[in-house]
This record gives sequence, C-alpha cells and structure tokens, in this order.
Amino acid sequence: MKGYLKDQLSSIIFLYIQVGLVIFITYLTNQFGNIGFDKTDILYIFLVVTFLLIIYHAFRYTKYRELYRYRIEQSQESAWLPDTPDYLTTQLKEQYEKQYSRYKEQVDQLQAEKRQENIFMQQWVHQMKTPLSVMRLTLEKEQHNLPASLKQNMDEELDRLKHGLQLVLYQSRLQQFERDFHIEKISLKELVHTTILDFKSSFIRNRVYPKIEIDESLYIYSDQKWLRFVLEQITSNAIKYASETNSTIEYFASIQDNLVELKITDHGIGIPKKDIRRIFDPFFTGDNGRHYRESTGMGLFLAKQIIDALEHNINAQSEPTKGTTLTISFDHSS
Repeated sequence: MKGYLKDQLSSIIFLYIQVGLVIFITYLTNQFGNIGFDKTDILYIFLVVTFLLIIYHAFRYTKYRELYRYRIEQSQESAWLPDTPDYLTTQLKEQYEKQYSRYKEQVDQLQAEKRQENIFMQQWVHQMKTPLSVMRLTLEKEQHNLPASLKQNMDEELDRLKHGLQLVLYQSRLQQFERDFHIEKISLKELVHTTILDFKSSFIRNRVYPKIEIDESLYIYSDQKWLRFVLEQITSNAIKYASETNSTIEYFASIQDNLVELKITDHGIGIPKKDIRRIFDPFFTGDNGRHYRESTGMGLFLAKQIIDALEHNINAQSEPTKGTTLTISFDHSS
C-alpha cells in the first residue's frame, strides 16, 4: 500500500491544488459578486472531493495490488509476474518475459559449455597421467644408465608435471564440489603421513625433512580426498621455498578452543609482509614466485576455496628469511 500511495502522491497533490484554485476563484467571486459562500461550503467541497478520491484509489489499488505486493525471491528461477491490469503494464510484462527468456537461454548455453569444458579437462588429465606414469617407470628402469644429475632433473620435472595436472583436475572438479565430497572421520596423523610419502623423493632431492608431531588419537571430520589435495599444495610450497636449507618441515596438531589446529611450518625464505595478505588470491605469485621458481599462483587459491567449501579455516603467518606457518582449523565439536 505504501508503494502505491508513493506513486500516486503527485496526482493527489495536483488534485488538491486544482480544488484549491476552484475554491480561491469562488472566494473571489463571493467577495466581489456578493454570492453566499462560507467556510462550511469550503469544508463540504473538501470532504466530497476526499471521499471520491478515496473511492477512486481504493478501486484502482485493488487492480494493482498484486503488483505492489510482488517480491522477487532469491531462489526464484522463473520469470513469473502477477497478472497486469492495463495496457502499459502488460507491455512491460511481455518485454520482461522476453528478455528473461533470452537471458535464460544464454545462461543455459554457457553452463552446458562449461560442463563440456570440465568433462574434457578431466578426461585430458586422466589421459596425461598414463604417459606420465610410463615416463616415471622408464626413468626408474634406466636410472642406472643415466647420470645422477639428469635423473634428478627429470624427477623434478615429472613432479612439476604431476603437480600441474593435479591443479587442473581439482580446479575443474571444484565447479561441482557439492556433488563430489563425502564427510568422514579421518585420522589426522595418518592423512599427513600419507601425504608426506607422496613427496618422499621431493623431500630427499630438496634436502628438507618432515617432522610429525600429531597424536594418533586425534581425529577430524572432513573429506579425505579434498583435504589431502590441500595438504599437497601446502607441502609442495613448503618444500619449494625451504629447498637446500637442510631444515625440517613440521606438522604439528593440537586442540585449541574446541578447534583442532594443524600447523605446517617450514624454515625457508618466508613471505614478504606486503604479499602475505594476497597469497590466497588467484594467480598471485608475489616476489617469491618470480625469483625462486616458476609458480602458477593457483595452488593456495584452490586450497583456500576447498577449505572454505569444507567449512574449515586457513590462515598464514610468516617472517621473511625465517619461515612460514599455515594453520588449518577444524571444528572439534563433532
């Protein structure tokens, strides 16, 4: 009702201005023409006009009531509008429905193309894993016939290729995250240990060493596959930026304020203060990514997206030249 009155306010004011002019002219006529006209007559005119005005707008509002009460819900997926009472609003409704129809077709087409793209990327990644595995097996078979430096370089490049394929695969899967996750009870120490085993050769090659300080009885509730990918990204970065330091990468877990906190700490080059707030931004590499080794800037971004989707929390603390600690917090109330 308020919206209707707001729309009709100008016409109501205009009507009373006209009534005022009529009364004013009548008053002047009364003054100079000696025609009987008192205050009661003026009040009567106002009451009659007001009564008719109320009747008119009450009838008009009943015609437009559904339009004024209509609210677009966020979950609404159709272009439905209430029936329109006149030619103008009917034209507007038809135009709106046509525009919505064109927009919906474009969105459906884009979504279909996106699904096809994701399917293609996932199939491509799985196809690339086969030659990658063959190359790894061939390298292991011929390792005694190759110089140690060559084998080390090839191992490193194969690891980078595997890491890149994993990024592509999980980025495409993230588009349909709600269909591809399963919450379960997970042994945190076992999950960390399994992740470290995958990086065994990388730890040795880069002369850094894992150190686990996690109680075997500590469990969390999460999706093991997605969380493992997050730990892989953090571990990969930790190894990369602590390379050749002969230091440890520490995995420490504790319970703080009903939260299980997993801290992964390296003693590498650290992150500049100006970069620390942006490390979870997409494609952000910072000074470290540009000066130490090629970086896509997508690993920590995807890790943050996954952690948010799993309703956990992740944050980073770092001091240049001394190292970096990434902390993942899990709800311990379950």
